[in-house]
Amino acid sequence: MQENTLCMQIHARKAVLAIIALLVALPLATANARWLEKSEPKLPFGVYIQGLQGSVVLSLTLDKSGRVTGTNVLRSSGHPALDELARNAAMNWRLSADSVLPTDISKGRVELVTFKNPNPPKQLTPDAGHPYWAQLR
Repeated sequence: MQENTLCMQIHARKAVLAIIALLVALPLATANARWLEKSEPKLPFGVYIQGLQGSVVLSLTLDKSGRVTGTNVLRSSGHPALDELARNAAMNWRLSADSVLPTDISKGRVELVTFKNPNPPKQLTPDAGHPYWAQLR
């Protein structure tokens, strides 16, 4: 029993070290990437009005030509709508063929998608003295 626990701890440490190495190495490999098409996801009105913001970490699988063939959420923004917007936008991205690494095809490339709402809508508060449209100013 104690040997199993020790073995599990050793494997857990190795896994954590592998993840740390991956997170350190990937920005270096992707820093020189030349994206031919990488448009920012557009916030739908419903998402904008809710004032949702956050960051999504995606793993993108690419083909040899640089087209994204698959997406996977590695770290959620905490909002399923933002995660889905990031995945949908990434499916239209295209990397230059000379920037595609062998690991992009087999394991995937890690990319960060950030959603910022620069002008969040005003919160309307119930105020008996003013109608809601007067609060929109």
